[in-house]
Amino acid sequence: MEEGPPPQEESITSLVTRLIDDGEEFVRAELKLYRARLFSRLDEARNAIILGVIALSLIQAVMVAALVGLLIVLRQPLGPGGATAVVVVAGLALAGLLGWLAVGQLRKATEIKDKDKRP
Repeated sequence: MEEGPPPQEESITSLVTRLIDDGEEFVRAELKLYRARLFSRLDEARNAIILGVIALSLIQAVMVAALVGLLIVLRQPLGPGGATAVVVVAGLALAGLLGWLAVGQLRKATEIKDKDKRP
């Protein structure tokens, strides 16, 4: 019986090259998978974001209507100038308080700590 030529062993260089090529293909496949997942979640979140923007727009319209109503109600006892002044000062004070609270929470959330004490 005659045997064929002995199988040639691949060199280390060709093995490492093949390993790198396989690794690149794996990374590209993983990136495609994560990209597909991201776009899928963004598509799902798109409707929620649109509904949230609409809700915020309606809340803003209701707040304007409430301030106009308050202005009309206060016009009788305080007069037009006094009612406008009260509504504007109260609105600015509330906006300032909410802004101050928001800045405080943002500072707390973005504070860099040496040791993370969150659970």
